[in-house]
Amino acid sequence: MTLFGDEALLPRRGDRELAGLELRARVSEVEKLSVLVGEDVQELLKRVLALVNLPGLSATDDHDLREVLAELRLCEQEGRRGYKRRLRRETHVERPAGIGRLPRPRWVKAAAAAGTCGLCGDGYAAGDMIGRAQLDPKLSHYYVPMGWLCWHCLVQRRQCPTRRDVLLRIFHGLFADDGVGFNGHECGVLLEWLASDPALAGSKPWTADPLETTLVRLRASAADGKPLTWLSPQTARTIMAVLQEPAATAVLTGQEAQLLTAVAQHLTEWDTNPAGVRHAQYGTGWRFRQRALALTGHPTVLSRLGGPFFLFQCKVTALGALQDPDKP
Repeated sequence: MTLFGDEALLPRRGDRELAGLELRARVSEVEKLSVLVGEDVQELLKRVLALVNLPGLSATDDHDLREVLAELRLCEQEGRRGYKRRLRRETHVERPAGIGRLPRPRWVKAAAAAGTCGLCGDGYAAGDMIGRAQLDPKLSHYYVPMGWLCWHCLVQRRQCPTRRDVLLRIFHGLFADDGVGFNGHECGVLLEWLASDPALAGSKPWTADPLETTLVRLRASAADGKPLTWLSPQTARTIMAVLQEPAATAVLTGQEAQLLTAVAQHLTEWDTNPAGVRHAQYGTGWRFRQRALALTGHPTVLSRLGGPFFLFQCKVTALGALQDPDKP
């Protein structure tokens, strides 16, 4: 599912095309399947819902329902013995400790079919471990919930961040317009990128808004393993401008360059409003940025993915001490 409800990244066929009430009605075919495998319908549905860690169908969204339906299809194909083996849910997930730790996923399982990660956009194959993140109701107004996440985005992105992870953090932070937060690992990746060529310090955006103090902060955060370092929206925009300089893009892969271009495009659209989004109706905050993203005349990978995903998961006390993200 995309950010605004269409299925551009998913195969446009069969069950993957369904949404809303039609999808919910298709899931009710569990009654026919229960007869086929010789198990009580409520017991079978309970098993499938346990696999996605939900108490009932009323708690599901379209992403959950598609996965439930995919599992029912596999049950139908594999027969009684096969489906019981399939319906064993992963209950233990090894997560990084310290500043790279993420909250416990809502559920984790082997992918029933090939799909696309709702955060980074990479594909995953049937059998790969995937899952869904916990939904924080206090933050749900910022984004349309993403679907299934690949293993890297679900578990490893904070411990072993890539340049693409850093770009996604910048995009989502500026979408919410309250600064951009990085942990020490992410600061190290950004620092290495900004220091990759001495010519960057002489570029126009760097000269107009010097980043020397920011580099000192990034270096200290990486060295000390700080759980959270905040950069202002203006500093983040300067960094984005510097990262578009030829000396910075020379080190990028094709996927990294594509994402960098996409972030830059949408930041420009939020500044220039080419779609003519009415500020009187949408304001100037996240609702305006969401609407501008939906109406872009040049959709990017960021236009088609779920999000923005609130990534500042690392909890700290008022004194900066790290807290367990699973504790309320």
